[in-house]
Amino acid sequence: MKKKLTAKIQEINPPLQQFATSFAKCLVIEPESKELLLKKGGIYAVYEITGAANFDTALTDRVLRDILHNSYYQSDNISPIQSLEKAIVEAKEKILQLSNDALSAEPTGVQLNVTAGVLWGNVFYAVGVGDADSYLMRDGTVKPIEAVSEGTFAAASGIVKDEDVVILCSRQFTKNYPPQRLLSTRIAEQNLKENEACVLLKFIIDTSFTEDEVIDFGLEKQASRNRKREQVEKIILGARKSVEKAAPLAKKVTGLFAKKKQTTTRIDTSGVNKKEGIKLTKKVVFLLPVLGLVLVTALVWQLAGKKSSPEVPAPQVQNEVSVETTPPREQPVDVAEITKDDGQYKVLRVTPEIFYDIKITDQAAEPKEIVSVAGYLIAGDPVSGKIYKSATDPAKFEAEATTYPGLSSLIALNGRVGFLQNNKFHSYTPSNPADLTSFDMPGVEIINTYSDYLYGITADKLNRYEKDGTQYSETLWGQSAEFQNARSLSVAYSIYLLTSNGELTKHTSGNKNTFEVKGLNKDLGGATKVITDIDFDNIYVLDPANQRVIVLDTEGNLVKQYTHEPQASWDSLRDMTVTSDESTIYLLNGSKVMTISMESQN
Repeated sequence: MKKKLTAKIQEINPPLQQFATSFAKCLVIEPESKELLLKKGGIYAVYEITGAANFDTALTDRVLRDILHNSYYQSDNISPIQSLEKAIVEAKEKILQLSNDALSAEPTGVQLNVTAGVLWGNVFYAVGVGDADSYLMRDGTVKPIEAVSEGTFAAASGIVKDEDVVILCSRQFTKNYPPQRLLSTRIAEQNLKENEACVLLKFIIDTSFTEDEVIDFGLEKQASRNRKREQVEKIILGARKSVEKAAPLAKKVTGLFAKKKQTTTRIDTSGVNKKEGIKLTKKVVFLLPVLGLVLVTALVWQLAGKKSSPEVPAPQVQNEVSVETTPPREQPVDVAEITKDDGQYKVLRVTPEIFYDIKITDQAAEPKEIVSVAGYLIAGDPVSGKIYKSATDPAKFEAEATTYPGLSSLIALNGRVGFLQNNKFHSYTPSNPADLTSFDMPGVEIINTYSDYLYGITADKLNRYEKDGTQYSETLWGQSAEFQNARSLSVAYSIYLLTSNGELTKHTSGNKNTFEVKGLNKDLGGATKVITDIDFDNIYVLDPANQRVIVLDTEGNLVKQYTHEPQASWDSLRDMTVTSDESTIYLLNGSKVMTISMESQN
């Protein structure tokens, strides 16, 4: 490698609604370690999803990003092109099944179009599938990147130079903003349609830059650099003739060029939807040391499209490429009415990050509960009895081997996960599910923990359980009609209880305290869960009926209310959990786990 290149990146993304049947977006993916970045490069891509299914745009983007990252950087394949193809195939298998809240009944009606590239040293590898476009700007001239089509994919590779610019974009973006217009027009992202996205990469030698830096693509300077092209073409033509006269090994290389000349197309394999075209094949390119110099010049020819692409006149550039900062999106007319009392009732409207959709792991998953335990998230499906576990970083839920049909009351118990099932209380260490202990607790309906004790409700009785050898001894803590059919129980010295009618009550030493929730605009009739802890500053209440999370101080005063933006919805809230440091709330909305960072909201 004679020189190390890096890329200045300009993403042009459209504003997206929470749900859409057709949308496009840019992806810029780099590994966590610098060592892996130097070894396998960064991924730059533009994808477009079209079809009849209604996709959660944020979740789809997160899943696609995670799968491309994991598949590409965990691949042992030495070929960047084959690694990219494999990553795209794996992404397609998952993405095409995702719709709004469940699996699409007709995933084949959804199409994933991708154009992706990897900068590895000073070589750019490009892979395309479906309707997507890619261009190279060199010496002031813009041309389509020429690629060899094989099966579903089209691929290209070649050496890039200092000051080269590669453009990857969705097909609809190309129609409305062709390269000549793109390179001389200011693009306002808020004016883009949902399926218009583009990323520009300007390659430079070992130059660091900040995210806030205004990128000057130097188009006027490049427009004057087209005099040397004729000499380069002569050299390349001479090199190709030498290849044709070389040994039998070299004939394989010339065969590749001959095939390219017949099947060459832009990275816009528009025919992939035809029945005869849907067949995935892969190719491996080996660089022959003996023909190194020839291949280097040939790669330049391949990427720049000197031979087979009609020349595009150099654009008369008057302005630098500039993307205006996206202003706040125009809101529906009724937003003012919806949010008029937010300040008075301490409402914070947030867009939670999609942590994971458990249906990616198990299409039949219907989790109802979730709990945070010792750096893990544990979700339970009471019907199938499956327990799903994920580390908080990275996000990836997997099903435990053992199932517990009818499980309920997931809790964190001194670094262990505990739950009720079939008149028993089970607990185990998340990192070692085989470390299971079980105790008889007949009739207990809901349970929680405080210090070394367990507290469980049976009918109208609240009992305290103390571990005694291999069993728990039971002591009556209190008895009240309020305990009957209680919805949720949490303990922080005092007992906080959500009654059957949604009232939040407080009990200490077996007696009911005077406790009133103050400051709410809507009552707690639909609340389903209360969470607190002796080390917490606040009490947290989940209210699915009003699609909100309520934060109270220990006296019952309203601190804040988290809810969604007016155009969004949390219509499938099932459960929540709060991390031990009160920094993050995890919401279980349907099968999706979403995160609210409380630190960023303070």
